[in-house]
Formats: sequence, C-alpha cells, structure tokens
Amino acid sequence: MLDISRALMEPSAMLAFIDHYVKKACSTNRFETRRDVLSFALSITLCVTIAADVLNVVAHYSLDGLGWLPYDVVPAATVGVIISTLVASSLTFSITYVVGLAIHHLTISRATFERLSRTDMLSGLLNRRAFLEEAMRAPANSSLILFDIDKFKSINDQYGHDIGDQAIIAVATNLSEIFAHCKAVARIGGEEFAVLVSALTPTERFALAQRCRELIAAQSFEAGSSRFHVTISGGVADQEDHPTFEALYTACDKALYLAKASGRNRVVHSRDIQSLERPEAHKARVPVKRGSIQK
Repeated sequence: MLDISRALMEPSAMLAFIDHYVKKACSTNRFETRRDVLSFALSITLCVTIAADVLNVVAHYSLDGLGWLPYDVVPAATVGVIISTLVASSLTFSITYVVGLAIHHLTISRATFERLSRTDMLSGLLNRRAFLEEAMRAPANSSLILFDIDKFKSINDQYGHDIGDQAIIAVATNLSEIFAHCKAVARIGGEEFAVLVSALTPTERFALAQRCRELIAAQSFEAGSSRFHVTISGGVADQEDHPTFEALYTACDKALYLAKASGRNRVVHSRDIQSLERPEAHKARVPVKRGSIQK
C-alpha cells in the first residue's frame, strides 16, 4: 500500500513501480487466469480511489484554511469526493483491467513457449534439455532407465519414416502411461528414451521397465499388407550406486548396450554388467562399446 501511495505522488516512482510489478507478475504467473486479472484491477482501483479521495479532502481543507475556498468546505469536499471516486474508479479499473489482460496473455504466451521449448514435438515427452534440468533436481534415491528401440534404422529403411514415427509415438505413449507418476519421462535422441524414477523401490522400478518392454513387444504395427512388432532394450541404474549423474548415466548407458548385445528385447541392470560380461558366461560375446552393435 505504501509503495502504491508513493508511486502516485512521484512519476518516476510510478514508472519504476509499474515496471517492477509487471516483471514480477510475468515471472510468477500472477495473471494466470482472468479472475486474477479482475482481482488485480479491483485492488488497484480501490487503492487509487482511496488515495484520490484523501488528496481531494486534503486539498479542500488546505484551500479553506488559506481562505481560498469560496464556498463551505464540507459540501464542497463531499461533492469533490463523489466526483473523484467516480472518475478515479472508472478510469483506474478500465486501465488496470486492460493492462492486466495484456499481462495475462503475455503470461500464457510465455508459459506456452516454455512448454514448447521443453517438449519433444513428435513424442510429446520432455526433450533432452528439459530432462537434464529435471535430473539435476532429482532426489538422491532415484533410478535412471534408458530405453532404445531395437533395429530402428531397419524399421525406417524397410517400412519408411512414417512407420518409424509411429513406433516412436507408441513407445512414448506406453512410457507416459506406465511412468505416469514420474515428472521426467523424455525422448533424448532419435529412438532413445529416458525415465527418472524416484518413487517405489529399485526392484519395483526394474519391474516397471520390464513391463514396459513386454507391452511394446506385444503391440503390432501395420505397414501396407505387412504386420510387424517393435521391441525395445533397456538399461537401469540406481543413483545410490553412483556419485554423480554423469556416472549414473554412463552405467545406465552401458547396461542398455549390453542388453542390445545380449540379444535385444531385454532390460539389464547396471549391477549385473560384470556377471553378464564374463567370458565364461558369454563366450561368443565381446565387451560392449557404443557403436559396436546395430541399434
């Protein structure tokens, strides 16, 4: 209230107040709904009207004290207050409501732009940048799950990119449904997806990853007269086993590529990497390196 009163007295202070208020309103979604706009307009109108009436009364009594008022101060001040109330309230409400609506639309545009900048257009999931932002805020007991569509290049080559896009959308839909409780579900590359899970136990998280793999494998796709199935491979790593997110991602990525090297259509946990890579367990396999197998 004091800031508003000071702003009414000093033009420079008024401009500074308006600039600060508009910036704050945009950054905090102050005008997210039209009801917020109406509330803003009414509150400002009330403050301005009260200030105008007070100034009107002070002016009348000051003039009367100086002997410059040619008529009785009480009826003159009363009429002045009525006029100032009508003029100040109508003008202030009109102006502030229009300004509020402008900020409201600006807030909506800003929110839409922010959402689009964080969203992958094809899948509707978070994009890589948004996922990394969420990952930096994730609790220390989270698990990272990486998925990759098996032989995606072959799908594009054989059936066309439209069918490949359908496969991406189908995987994204399943991930969104199964991990609906997670804020960080993203498409981080062409056929690569990532999920950061904080709820549930590590065992339950791994089971969800397996469930997602099974649902996608059971889904069929139609391309002309042909029908085919799409499978995914997954890697899982728990943050409690790794000191940094970079280490967590590296371990999860290695588990994912080991899943692919082990025959695809499976999910591997990073804790099982050493046992799966032992030569006596997989004599025909070699240690997994990114790019050494067909995705």
